[in-house]
Amino acid sequence: MFPLSKRAVLFSLSVILLSGCLYAMLLQQKETGHQRPNIIVIMADDLGWNDVSFHGSNQIPTPNIDALCYHGVIFRRHYVLPICTPSRTAFLTGRYPIRTGMQGYPLKAGEPRAIPLSNTLLPEYLRKLGYATHLVGKWHVGYYSDYHTPVYRGFDTFLGYYNGYVTYFNHTIEQNEHVGNDLHYDAPRNLSSMYNHKYMTDLISERAEDIISNHDFEKSLYLQLSHLAAHASDSKDVMEVRDMKEMNATLGYIEDFNRRKFAGVVTAMDESIGRVVQALKKKNMLQNSIIVFMSDNGAQTEGILENYGSNYPLRGLKFTLFEGGIRGVACAYSPLIKKTSTISDQMFHITDWLPTFYTAAGGNLEDLEENLDGVDQWATIISAKKTTRERTLLNIDEVENLSGALFGKYKLINGAKLLYGGYYGDTGMNESYPQYNVSSILHSPAGSAIASISNLTLSDNDIIQLREGARVSCNHTTVYPNCSVTCLFDIYSDPCETTDLSLKHPEIVNRINSYITGYNKLLIHQTNALVDPNSYPEHFNGTWMPWLKLPEEEVQILSG
Repeated sequence: MFPLSKRAVLFSLSVILLSGCLYAMLLQQKETGHQRPNIIVIMADDLGWNDVSFHGSNQIPTPNIDALCYHGVIFRRHYVLPICTPSRTAFLTGRYPIRTGMQGYPLKAGEPRAIPLSNTLLPEYLRKLGYATHLVGKWHVGYYSDYHTPVYRGFDTFLGYYNGYVTYFNHTIEQNEHVGNDLHYDAPRNLSSMYNHKYMTDLISERAEDIISNHDFEKSLYLQLSHLAAHASDSKDVMEVRDMKEMNATLGYIEDFNRRKFAGVVTAMDESIGRVVQALKKKNMLQNSIIVFMSDNGAQTEGILENYGSNYPLRGLKFTLFEGGIRGVACAYSPLIKKTSTISDQMFHITDWLPTFYTAAGGNLEDLEENLDGVDQWATIISAKKTTRERTLLNIDEVENLSGALFGKYKLINGAKLLYGGYYGDTGMNESYPQYNVSSILHSPAGSAIASISNLTLSDNDIIQLREGARVSCNHTTVYPNCSVTCLFDIYSDPCETTDLSLKHPEIVNRINSYITGYNKLLIHQTNALVDPNSYPEHFNGTWMPWLKLPEEEVQILSG
């Protein structure tokens, strides 16, 4: 045996050290999921513009939501659909719902329709990239056969409800005087004993914490939390709070009792968001995560399934194409964002999230299906680059003869109904309300978790400036155009839609109408159907369940 030369020894040591470094790097990547970012989507239901405190109201403190938004990007022009099913369809497909016939009235329990199987959904795309995918909470895009349920459409697990809402404690929904349970557990273990009769917001929180704490770092995580809050239920007390005594003690300054209960529901959701961010931090996943918070549509202050939310100062409610119905609360947080603590006035549509997430996950946009309406906005989010989106179809409802679109700063609405088209909701401005507490935001569970992994320290002044920038201010009026024929608004200078410019700019009206007409040619007629009596829960031991059996050959045809 010959002795090793000095150079050989040094070389051998270098190899050993390099191997050790590579092993440590790979181990760290495995533990933190650096291969692809974790994506967490938190979707509120029927949450109004004025129902979060980062938009300027002191009425309902939302410190965890505020902390998330102040450390990321606040979207002032994030557009959604005016009602639940179309909005969620747009999010999951990256397509305007007119392409699938899902643009009509929201799905009723037992209604035999769904997003067509020929559409690949967001979780299916992410699963192809190696993601673990989980849905907790609301589905509401169809469940008439097993093949239309979440675990057949890209989610590894599902714990939640199929229909538009449930009662907060009993998890039931009534349709045509038939009441049934709508809580489902498509998960590795039976969770019914853990979650039965638990307050829905807490149920969603606990399931999300369980998913995060047990996540396998071999895969990146896609977790979608679709909250029941702040949707009304069909219980006697439509806004069900977790603890009435606690609500009165902390929110008793809100004189309107219905509005106070709404605030209690929102407060519980805000706490849930803090729990989720803390869980990500504890699991060492927060530093490689993208967290998006949004509402599916505006609040329903009054009327059908009223929840007493507020879109103030925006005009209109849920169900309308006015800003109160479709300009949604939204923000994104991620350590991957280079220009943090910013407010974006660039146009963003809910269809954009599918290609945006796919790019963020390292996917190739050429792998996505054709005829997507969503635009990749990842560079816009992380670097504040100018968006390529200059126009957006807001909706075409051929049954209601209602349509609308955005062209730059101009917004056109055709055929608006008078119902829900005025100004509603609490201003959130009252001298008796507590002053905005910046310290509670920075020291909230979400704020503390983010601060622990961030080099950025927000000052009190930074937060106050961001809050003022996120606020929408208007001169309120009781006189406004009804838009039953056509209205054109400069939505930048007149966000509260008080002045119709259609007679002043007929050429712009014609241009936007031509754009809408182009989509009319692609429209699939609404697929709304009568509720099928075969779906009633008494046929399934008191539970709303898929009730139609589809032959596999039919599924293959439907899947295209």
